[in-house]
Amino acid sequence: MNPQFPVNRVEMEFSQWKAREERLGTLFSITPAENRSLLAEKLRQFERIRTKYRSSKNIEEQHTLRILKMEIQRMSKQLYPSFISRILRKIITSTQNQLSLRSEAKKDERNFNSLNEEVQRIGFPDLSEKLKNLIDKEQENFSIPLSYYLNEKEKITHTLLFSKNAEGRLELDGFKSSLQNNSRPEDSREYYFKNALENNFKLNEAYNLLSGRSVEHNQSWFQLDFNDRDASGSYHLKEFRNEYAYDLEKTLKAIPLKETSNTYEMEKLKNALRQGDSVSAVLIKNGRENQFYIEANPQFRSLNIYDRHFRKIQKASSKNQAAALPKQSVQKGIKSKIQQGWNN
Repeated sequence: MNPQFPVNRVEMEFSQWKAREERLGTLFSITPAENRSLLAEKLRQFERIRTKYRSSKNIEEQHTLRILKMEIQRMSKQLYPSFISRILRKIITSTQNQLSLRSEAKKDERNFNSLNEEVQRIGFPDLSEKLKNLIDKEQENFSIPLSYYLNEKEKITHTLLFSKNAEGRLELDGFKSSLQNNSRPEDSREYYFKNALENNFKLNEAYNLLSGRSVEHNQSWFQLDFNDRDASGSYHLKEFRNEYAYDLEKTLKAIPLKETSNTYEMEKLKNALRQGDSVSAVLIKNGRENQFYIEANPQFRSLNIYDRHFRKIQKASSKNQAAALPKQSVQKGIKSKIQQGWNN
């Protein structure tokens, strides 16, 4: 929206009433001019709007409020011809509107606090000022863009999307993330992470998914399939449920990791892998320690293992092969690949 033409909130609320009026007219073939009850409701809504924005500094809104005031006076005279009745009603409705607006302001504050907490819980930085400014404009939906470099090569761009629900409360619908690699500009990846109770991915998990790694949520593992898109062009999100029988702890214990000898370090390692991180780990052979990087690979019930130069030294078997092999054979296969890495 052009900043030279700020949002006219009075006009927006007036337009919402007009749309409602037209719907009622279509359903019941009535208009405020013909129906006293509808005209009274219209008057109440216009008075509420005027009370709500009467202190606005927006010039356009002030102009609209002056016109609205004249329309309120016209409808009031039509509904309540008696001057005394109009005065008494004005006193009563003014108090009611003030109480209603205070209650609404408290609801709006709770809505803002809830949204702000949710945004930060996902892992975004403090966006409270931007969020508050956009909420104050009272739009039906809006977005907040955010872009930054993760390292010398990778840049990530997020767009947070908000909209009002049926009750008029704002909700975070989700966020769209795009990962760009300067060394591979053609390999830009983008995905829309919908805000859902069952799978609310955090920011670091979104990055890991876009990097091709797997993330665990609610006893299921997820991985983006960059070779499969749906009709809208979005990548397919593969899910490996609990019954798929990927046992991360047993897979880790199949290789001589230093971290497996310490319960605390083992838990840290498992938690990092479940979030989709590529984790530095120490492998021991003949008393010698070597640094490797490991990633969870639930599809093949295995681990991706890289040397200190991030060269892959363990290639996962296909799912059918992994399922067919005895566990001891799978473990021996992993160990032999690690031994090859030590010799490089």
